[in-house]
Amino acid sequence: MNKVLTVAKYTLKENISNKIFNGVLFFGGIVLLATQMLNEIALYEGERVVRDTGLFLIEIFVMLVTVYISSTQVLKAQKEKSIYLVLTKSVSKEGYIAGSVLGMIYTVGVNVAAMGVLLMIVMGGGDLSYLTALLYVFYKLSIVVGIGVFFSVVSESFVTSIIFTISTYFMGHSLLDLKAIGEKMNGTIYSYIIDLLYLVLPKYHLLNYRDYLGGVQVDYVVTSIYVLSYLIVVTSLASIVFARKRL
Repeated sequence: MNKVLTVAKYTLKENISNKIFNGVLFFGGIVLLATQMLNEIALYEGERVVRDTGLFLIEIFVMLVTVYISSTQVLKAQKEKSIYLVLTKSVSKEGYIAGSVLGMIYTVGVNVAAMGVLLMIVMGGGDLSYLTALLYVFYKLSIVVGIGVFFSVVSESFVTSIIFTISTYFMGHSLLDLKAIGEKMNGTIYSYIIDLLYLVLPKYHLLNYRDYLGGVQVDYVVTSIYVLSYLIVVTSLASIVFARKRL
């Protein structure tokens, strides 16, 4: 476990020092500050417009960074041969994957918290529903980390891994639409494919709390168990594939 945590800390430090990573977040911070202008432009409920727009931008900017770092992490380490420095220190392949996922989840948490605090400063404060929305943004992007690492393991190129990861993100938000389409195609091969997609894709609509902000009841236990279970499954699959992979 200590070795997994060591890999996680190394991953966190490496991501924080990434120029692309910092550039996107810096730009995101500037955009968040600029949302304050919406308070002046909006005729009604300016504060709500700033809050909703800010939460959307936080998710989008951190998602872009998360997709990039998670779907290229393992491939980059393999191409640069830096992975051998870790594996030669008695760290198993499974431990490396688990540590990488954990380190990137740390990174997501730091980013969401930092940008969330910045938005709170812009808004002049935040309530429980706002903090819950940030938590669920963190949950969604944590799942993106697991999926990104999985595709980084099974893919042979950065482009393929990034495309699959970001496609999964958007498809996960469209599951209800896919399910409706599947019901109309009942009995066909397409309906079985859609049912399979509905089963394996992350159900992001369950975590889209920022769209409601206080308008729905939140079951923290159920959603937390779902996110943790999904992460364990996808990380385990990535570990199994990576353990059998020749480096």
